[in-house]
Amino acid sequence: MIAYFEMIGGASGNMLLGALLDAGADAAHLEAALSTIPVSGWRFERSRVVKRGIAATYFDFAIPGEDHEAHSHEPGIAPHRHDAAQRRLDDVLEIVARSGLSERQKTRAAAVYRRLGDAEARVHGVAVEEIHFHEVGQVDAILDVAGFCVALDLLGVERLYCSAFPVGRGGIAMAHGLYPNPPPATAELLRGAPQVPVEVDGEMVTTTGAALLTTFVEMPGRRPAFTPERIGYGAGRSDFAVPNVVRVSIGREAGGSLADEVCVLEANVDDMQPQHFELALERVLAAGAFDAWLAPVTMKKSRPAILVGAIAPLDREAEVARALLENTTTLGVRVRRERRYVLERSIAEVATELGLVRVKTAKVAGGVRRTLEYEDVARIARERGRPVSEIAARLEELLPPP
Repeated sequence: MIAYFEMIGGASGNMLLGALLDAGADAAHLEAALSTIPVSGWRFERSRVVKRGIAATYFDFAIPGEDHEAHSHEPGIAPHRHDAAQRRLDDVLEIVARSGLSERQKTRAAAVYRRLGDAEARVHGVAVEEIHFHEVGQVDAILDVAGFCVALDLLGVERLYCSAFPVGRGGIAMAHGLYPNPPPATAELLRGAPQVPVEVDGEMVTTTGAALLTTFVEMPGRRPAFTPERIGYGAGRSDFAVPNVVRVSIGREAGGSLADEVCVLEANVDDMQPQHFELALERVLAAGAFDAWLAPVTMKKSRPAILVGAIAPLDREAEVARALLENTTTLGVRVRRERRYVLERSIAEVATELGLVRVKTAKVAGGVRRTLEYEDVARIARERGRPVSEIAARLEELLPPP
């Protein structure tokens, strides 16, 4: 599934999360996931509001000790906040790491905060380790980022798109003083992204909103060709001349296939015993790779070598790279991210007179495509002492119609 965010009235962390809840993300599951984060004292605030005739979900976190009226992630002119939450990047990453979120959610949330840290470091001219987060280090912002990542998973969203970023007029009061609109950290995050001026006095896109969208959206300003299935509106607290909402449309990209992003890992090996590759591939797959392979290549000075490759989900990149480094003789692993299109598929276990067999079914134009799981076919063939081809043919006959 893909999600397209339209910043009608701008975007903040709580507005983006409210839109995903409005589109159908389960609030109970979200609350359960966020309760595993080692911060306490918060509670949900969720209500139905109308902004310039558009019904939307207003969502926020009520946290004692954090000035609600000075919420940093609400579009509008944010007053200075005199609070004690001056967390460093490592502090925030540690909070995320200690949570009970899935590895994918932790990886996504950490990526947002690393991007925030890099932007703050460039603005202040210091090393990222020295940065103290102010507004975006608050508990509510930590929950916004984590909640956004959880909500994406609840809705099955793999890829994100967004409209151009609106920019309002006037100054913005932040922790360090009065700043231009957008503030420096937000401007840094929006570097290279399309922006449009809006006749609104106030902050349209907050630092948290900018970090979330620019972390996950490859080409801001581009509307995808897709079929929307869910639509949700997330509201901000302020009232502008335009509806202060962000709209999310969730659906499938044109063509009926699913698009996602994977990492491709490769290493050239020219000094490893051939029989050792079998165990290496086994451990690469066990580390979470979707697939792994060997291919002959010719290196410098015409030396023959083996290219060891793997495709893995983004949240397993480090583990798969470690498996390659530990189980081959390579001294380095190349990594790149690539888009792929895959068919919708499901795996079901089917009982037959020969035994249980898993069947993978993929939807294609005009019908379905079914494939027997080879390991199950081979197991039955071994148990019965028959050729694999014979068992596969018989199982095909025994399967119920698709």
